[in-house]
Amino acid sequence: MKLGIVLVVLIYYASFLLAGLLGFAAHRASLCTVKGVAEVLSTRRAYMLASFAKTVLWVLAITWLVSWTSPFRPMALIGYESALASLAGGFLFGVGAAVNQGCAFSTLNRLGSGDAGMLATVIGFSAGIAGVFGAGGAELAALEFPGLAVAGETWVIVLAVPLYGWALWEAWTLWRRRPAGLGFSQLMALPRYRLSTGAVLLGLSGGVLYALHGSWTYTSTLGLGVQSLFGAEKMPPLANLMLFVAVMIGIIISALQRDAFRLRAPGIAGWLRHFGGGLMMGAGAALVPGGNDVLILQAIPALLPHAVLAYGAILVGCAVALVVMGRVTGEVMRLDCSGDLCTQD
Repeated sequence: MKLGIVLVVLIYYASFLLAGLLGFAAHRASLCTVKGVAEVLSTRRAYMLASFAKTVLWVLAITWLVSWTSPFRPMALIGYESALASLAGGFLFGVGAAVNQGCAFSTLNRLGSGDAGMLATVIGFSAGIAGVFGAGGAELAALEFPGLAVAGETWVIVLAVPLYGWALWEAWTLWRRRPAGLGFSQLMALPRYRLSTGAVLLGLSGGVLYALHGSWTYTSTLGLGVQSLFGAEKMPPLANLMLFVAVMIGIIISALQRDAFRLRAPGIAGWLRHFGGGLMMGAGAALVPGGNDVLILQAIPALLPHAVLAYGAILVGCAVALVVMGRVTGEVMRLDCSGDLCTQD
């Protein structure tokens, strides 16, 4: 009995540290789907979006490894019978993220760096979810899909061979390209991470957390909390809230350590913009279901039928909104990534 309690405590302690690492790495690499789309539009390159693809592969590799070598199995994720709901939700989420100037990852990064406007995004996000379920969204036909980490499936074993071969090659490449003469702690404290470094750290921590806790990210946790008000779901587990706090602590530590923490608040127009963007993001996440964090860290690695379609719709929504805003307001977001690092105008 005591051994079991100790094991549970160790698991949650390790989970807390991994969630903190995920937040720290996401902040250092400045990963953001909106920025990824802006890079494509401004340079016709897609290095940041490629890093998200790498993150998916790392999550898949780690999830399978944990599932095959331990008693833990990823919990089932939710999808809808109609792909139209995911497509519409993804497009709406993408438009909202562009209006907000930040996706699910970037919203937390900016909030942890002192941008109070992101509070309006989170409030709007919750209101968007409530609006969908208040208007009958709870009646959507939801299905549970288990994560495809079954060692007995032949096609999984066949796919695992090149996957782990790529993982070993990628890890070796990152180690070989590290700055010379720096120890591990110095590498961790670098002010900016390579996109590939951010991808591996998000993938490693996200993969283990998904295997241990299922759908734990903050957009899914907010969704569960709001849906519980309409009787559609139970309240989110306390562990999810703890992991969210750990992610925020990791982001704040990163911001403080590299002297990037600045308390600031937008004007009225900014508050309204972030609230409106969050509102669309929340409504879209209710239909997908989940934000781009859920798709990248859980749903796409679990090979769920709707996930790739929904993420593609997010990219299209972001692109359409950025182009329209650029033509109407002259506001253009530019991102240039080279050498596995990004700079933003």
